[in-house]
Formats: sequence, C-alpha cells, structure tokens
Amino acid sequence: MIDASTRFSAGAGGALENNAKSSRNGWSEGECKRAGRWEARGVQWEYSALPRVRKCGRVTHRSDGLVGVRSNGDSVGFAGLVTCGSVWSCPVCNAKVQSVRRLELGVALTNLHANGGGAAFGAVTVRHHAGIPLAVTLDGLTRGIARIGRDKAVKALRDEMGYLGRIQALEVTHGAAGWHPHRHPLAVFERPVTEAEVARLHEAEFRAFRAGVVARGLEAPTMAGQRLRPVSFTGASVAFGEYFTKSGWSPEGAGFEMTGQQFKRGREGSRTAFELLNGVMRGSADDLALWNEYERAMKGKRAMTWSRHLRDRLGVGSERTDEEIADDEVGDVDDTGFYVTDWEPVRCAPVLGGMLLDAVAAGGFDAGRAFCDTYGIPWMDVEGR
Repeated sequence: MIDASTRFSAGAGGALENNAKSSRNGWSEGECKRAGRWEARGVQWEYSALPRVRKCGRVTHRSDGLVGVRSNGDSVGFAGLVTCGSVWSCPVCNAKVQSVRRLELGVALTNLHANGGGAAFGAVTVRHHAGIPLAVTLDGLTRGIARIGRDKAVKALRDEMGYLGRIQALEVTHGAAGWHPHRHPLAVFERPVTEAEVARLHEAEFRAFRAGVVARGLEAPTMAGQRLRPVSFTGASVAFGEYFTKSGWSPEGAGFEMTGQQFKRGREGSRTAFELLNGVMRGSADDLALWNEYERAMKGKRAMTWSRHLRDRLGVGSERTDEEIADDEVGDVDDTGFYVTDWEPVRCAPVLGGMLLDAVAAGGFDAGRAFCDTYGIPWMDVEGR
C-alpha cells in the first residue's frame, strides 16, 4: 500500500519539467485554428467586460513598442505583448494554459497508475432555472462541495479507501434552464477501489453536498444529477487530460471531447461559454449580455483545482498560475527572426496576428516577412542578422 504522506515516484511518466519543455503543443497551435482564435480575441478587445482581457495581445509592454516574431523549432509565437491569462475569456490564453494543464494531469495519472493507485470520476451540479444569476449558482456549487470535505462520514469512508485527494475541473454551460455550472471531480486513491466502495462514498458525499447547497438557499439537488464511478487507467492519461481542459474555442463552438479528435458542443438546448462568444462574433446583443455576465462571474475562478499536497504526491510539483503560463514567450531572444515595429495593423485586423504565426509555422521567417509585406505590417530584421 502506498503511504499517502509521501510523494509518488515519477514512474513511467517522468518529471513534468522535462516533458513540458519538449511539448509541441499541437492541439492548441494546430487543430484549433490559430487565426480564428486571434479573430475571436479581437472581438474581446472591443466587447470584453474585463480591462485586462481588452489589452491581451493588443498592447505591447516593451518601451520601444517592438513585437518579436519567434520560432524555436517546436512552436511559434510573439514576444513583447501583454497577456491576460484568462482560460474563461481569452481563446489564445486558454489554448496556451490548457495545453500545460493537460500535460500536468497526464503526468499525475501516469504516476498514479505506475504506483498502483486507483481513481473515480464523476460530476457534481446544482439545480438551475432561467433567471438565476450565474454568480448565485456558482456560489451554491462551491459551498456544497466545501461541505463535502468537512463531513465526518465522508472523511471516514475516504480514510478506509486510502483517499489521496481530488482534481476538479469547472465547466459552465447556458440553455433554456439558465446557467449550468458543474464540476468534474477525479478522486484518486492509494489503491484500486471497487464499485461498491465508490457507491458508498458517492452517497455520503451527496448527502453532505445537498445540505451545503440548501444552506445557501438554493433548491435541493437530486441524486440524478450527480455521478461518481471507478475508472480504468487504459488511456486515462490522455483521455482525462483532454477532458479536463476541453473548454477550448473553435469556430463551431467549443469543448474538447475525451477522444481529443473533435470539438464538443453543449448538449441539445444548451451552449458552452465559447459558443456564446461565437454568437457575439455574429453580432448577437443577447449573447453579448450573457457573455459579459459570464466573464464577471468567472473572474478569478480556477478551471482546475488540486487538493492540498496532491501535486507533490503524484510527482507533478509546484503549480504555476494561469497568468504565469500565459506570460511565457516562445524560446528566447535568440529565437527571434524579426520584429514588428508597429502593431497597429494587427490591432485593426486581429486575425492578422494568427495568420502571421501560421505563415511562420509553415514557411519560416522568410514567409513571415513576406506576409508582413503583403499586408502592410512594418517590420525590421534582428540587428546583426
């Protein structure tokens, strides 16, 4: 049996830092249409309710105003731009942050499995109706989950099962019944757990959760809306890594399915948050009002949370904030091919930012310079090259 007070060994997964530096970030840079994300980002420059999001990718932070165009052989990107780090509002920062979160989760699950651990996956939600503000349902969900962790019966069952902690992903959709926030918990244990054990734990957790939600003045949730099931580790590192970070943007609307091969839309009659953003891009005033409510309610919320010390126990290490990840720039100054000397053309037509990076990814810096010439983007070569 694994000692829950000690760190899991790296096992087959290896150290996160070593894998992170070699990740090609293919999902976020290729399949999601980089230029389209920049176009959506431009809509946020005009309509976002959050000042930091309105500056993301639009404002330069260098005193000379230069924007470096970089490629390190694995990725392409800009240097010198302000970022917001919002996985909820910004399609570009979302892609960057979530690619790292998927990698972290994949390392954790690989190490858990290599050390003989077990897991259970589920869903937790509150009842919701049209007209209830998102902030209210989010509060009920948060307080209900907090009650679970304090419940004595839950603690006793968890101790019996060798509970190590949980990783939780937060999602929000909107439909005819209003806002629907929900969390997906992935509970991890020091040993494999049976269906009977998980069923007992699920019942105890639900009783505590319901009491917490009702205490906040919301309608009592039903068991039918909650799930918790043991999971197999066959393909888990990839499947859960993708599922927990599926809130990416696409032109069709968003959500990364567990297979990682296509984007998921909200269930019939509901839409994901980034589908609302697509509605804003089409000029819907109603969707803009919903989107701004969503932005304000989600500000400061974390898309993925880990129990205390769980990252260390699973060999993942300390956590970087979303903002810190978004601030990372591709390579270093030696990977800069040229500088854009005036960012105004991109501010006027944001899609050009993504198109420029696509050109560099496909044909190198020469193709990027030619693109700038074609679209009237002023540039200068790196001094001495």
